Amino acid sequence: MNRTNKEMTGILIPALLFLAVSILPLGAFFADPAEADTFDNKEKIYLKDITPILYELSELGKSVSANAVSLIHGAPDKCSYEFGYYQGIVESLKTRLTTIPPPPRMGEVHATALQAIGDYSNGLSQYATACVETDSNIKSEYAERGWQNLVSADNKIRQVNSLITSPSAAAAAPAPNTVKETSAQKIERMCTASWPADQRMQEYCIKNQTESLATLNQMLQQYPAGSPERKIIQSCSAVWKKGEIYDYRMTVFCVNNQLGTN
Repeated sequence: MNRTNKEMTGILIPALLFLAVSILPLGAFFADPAEADTFDNKEKIYLKDITPILYELSELGKSVSANAVSLIHGAPDKCSYEFGYYQGIVESLKTRLTTIPPPPRMGEVHATALQAIGDYSNGLSQYATACVETDSNIKSEYAERGWQNLVSADNKIRQVNSLITSPSAAAAAPAPNTVKETSAQKIERMCTASWPADQRMQEYCIKNQTESLATLNQMLQQYPAGSPERKIIQSCSAVWKKGEIYDYRMTVFCVNNQLGTN
């Protein structure tokens, strides 16, 4: 999807501002004594320990929202440095969070918070790639993917807040279904998340992703394991992977671009 710098600015600034101001009303965790009584001592200690981490994440969101657009369209060196700095903060927050053992009822809170940090890290990586991309259309694609990752992180932080305010519900929640998704199901999930209110764009996305997956499979059959071409495919796949979902269209574009077959 091709957008001008002005259009990208119109999309990114409101979205990132929304992200920054909506991340957890952290002070509300212990504001109500009645709510505090629902937690045992271990849970109170755990929440006290993770609150600064989530607060720092919200402060990072404010900084990203204020600087993302100008950085992406500014000097590449400065852009790369700043997003690398943000990425370092996120990795530090992840390390700190993983050292805090969650009590039994806080297990889902902990896992969801880590997923949010992971989405944040992926989003910043996409922005960092946009910094050095010279093609304006591809730069916009990277920036939009970065924004989508940040929105996903925000949704997970909201889920964390909901789980904290309803600890009993979190403890009673059934274990997630671990049935392995097919590629078609993953594509549908990605496209639905990318275009939640636009059925036409969902269908267009699914069509493009499915065709690109078929092309990628043909490439894998064409180039033997260990070949330079196969290494390019692996590298591009890693760049355009989000969790367990690949953006096959952008992976194929990346491969063709590096092979000079566009």
